[in-house]
Amino acid sequence: MDGADGPADDVGNASGPAGTFRGLVSSVLDTLKTRLDLVAVEAEIYLLRTMQSLLWAIAALACALVTFVFIVVAIIAALWDSHRMAGVLGGAGVFAVLAIVSALLAARTFRFRPMVLDQTLKQLEHDRNRVSGAE
Repeated sequence: MDGADGPADDVGNASGPAGTFRGLVSSVLDTLKTRLDLVAVEAEIYLLRTMQSLLWAIAALACALVTFVFIVVAIIAALWDSHRMAGVLGGAGVFAVLAIVSALLAARTFRFRPMVLDQTLKQLEHDRNRVSGAE
């Protein structure tokens, strides 16, 4: 009845090779789960910020366009008897300039946005450096 020292007990022992391997696999899986959780959180935050930015941009653009339409209509009404074509072309010019400015601002916004999953990539680089002993 000396079976207490058999191979079945060696599997549960953390000092044996199987226990060490099991601990390593557990650590790797825990690290992987943590990194995947970080990826999911960062993706969600990025999507929420993008949606919020788009909604506010659409609301601001709609209000600005309605304002400009009323201004152009008022100018055209004021100039209807004397310079109606100048009023219409001036209004069209204002909207053309507004479109160009909006396009330039949108291009600048997309050019300087943060990378998706930037924090996750930094954390993975940190993990790689720790494993390789560079830290």
